[in-house]
Amino acid sequence: MNRNFPSDIALRQIHLKAHARFHALGFLSQTAAVDVGELHYLIRKGGPDLGTVVFVHGIGTSSNTWLRTVPHLNDRRTFIALDLPGFGFSTVKGSEGFAAFRDHERALAEFLDHHVSGPLTLAGHSFGAWISAKYAATHPDKVRHLILINNAGVYFRGIEQLREMFVVKSASDTKRLLTTMWYRYPWFVKPFTGAIHRELMRRRMNDVVTSIQADDLLVEELSRLAMPVSLIWGRRDGIIPLEAVDTIIRLVPRCEVFFIEQCGHVPQLEKPAQFTKTLDQVLRMVK
Repeated sequence: MNRNFPSDIALRQIHLKAHARFHALGFLSQTAAVDVGELHYLIRKGGPDLGTVVFVHGIGTSSNTWLRTVPHLNDRRTFIALDLPGFGFSTVKGSEGFAAFRDHERALAEFLDHHVSGPLTLAGHSFGAWISAKYAATHPDKVRHLILINNAGVYFRGIEQLREMFVVKSASDTKRLLTTMWYRYPWFVKPFTGAIHRELMRRRMNDVVTSIQADDLLVEELSRLAMPVSLIWGRRDGIIPLEAVDTIIRLVPRCEVFFIEQCGHVPQLEKPAQFTKTLDQVLRMVK
């Protein structure tokens, strides 16, 4: 793969600058060894015994997705922004070169079980919300509050097409996916479409997506989410229909929904100020 495209170099610089900005805002980089590899995470310590909020990004992104929101929350708990295996600064060991869906599940569980103690709020976006919900369903004594942000994994009619949408074989496929994810795809991202595509190929996103099986979908797990569940949803999501929201509301015993208007699949990027305000409100609900 040619790694000398100017847009590739610029994209790497953007990632590095975002990482440096996290550090300037009081976050430290740490790593944790898990079975599938080594997880990198950003942490800002809060008050003693106040608990921890762990943020889990979506597929194809990293902890940098939270840069414009998480550091600006008015909350004194410990904040952790995790890089999933093979994304951000996290690594994957073994000959496969990528972490399958269930490897991501196990990596998150191993990290939370061994590196996070005390009251836990788990906040995930899309793919990250999917595996967060899986964890919360099997560890109800560990998760005090679950925050799902435009989460994937809920069955709806046509979900098979969603899987195909995330298998990107060309820069045109990547452009189509990005345009669908945003309500208004920002002009300043468009020049990086090719670089983003090459980054996704390097991260083996297609292999992660095709590793997902039908029985990985959230079905009975939703009814086992006994803790308070806060659903934050960009209402104009072009990826996941509102039918998924209806299913979550119907099956989750204690669920409250917060819509962000004129916003697509990635509210933390598309509407960061409103998302931060909503997240502040949601975090105050359960201490």
